[in-house]
Amino acid sequence: MKRAVTFIERLSLWGASLSAVFMILIVLIIAVEIVLRSVFNTSTLIADEYSAYFFVAVVLLGLAFTLKEEAHIRITLLTSLLGKRGQGVLDTIATFAAMAITTFALYHTALMAYESWELDMLADSISETPIYLSQVVIPAGLLMFDLQLAARFLKRLL
Repeated sequence: MKRAVTFIERLSLWGASLSAVFMILIVLIIAVEIVLRSVFNTSTLIADEYSAYFFVAVVLLGLAFTLKEEAHIRITLLTSLLGKRGQGVLDTIATFAAMAITTFALYHTALMAYESWELDMLADSISETPIYLSQVVIPAGLLMFDLQLAARFLKRLL
């Protein structure tokens, strides 16, 4: 079990690293767009679209690592009223509920990406990007988040 948790935590780190790469890509594509517009009076025509795709990747691929580092924002109004044991029980219940919700979202976003691939859907833009390419990052990020939630849940139980 410890090996599985270690694997999940490494996967979360990998997701965070990939998230950072997408953030750098956003900065680069925006910088190129600025230079093209201000110096050459032209445009890439895709900077807005791809920046949005990359932003989704930044957020979703970073979720699992953020949970691992306990960096998600927490509202402590209720937990501050409980003792240490009560906080642990509430955290375990919340983690399980989050796993259930994330699993539901994972299933449906995977279906959405698969359907986009199966129907060969393209973005309604000048780039005509295959939609599944921008959508597949959603279930990938949710899968890593779900696994990290499962690792957290197992740690709480043990």
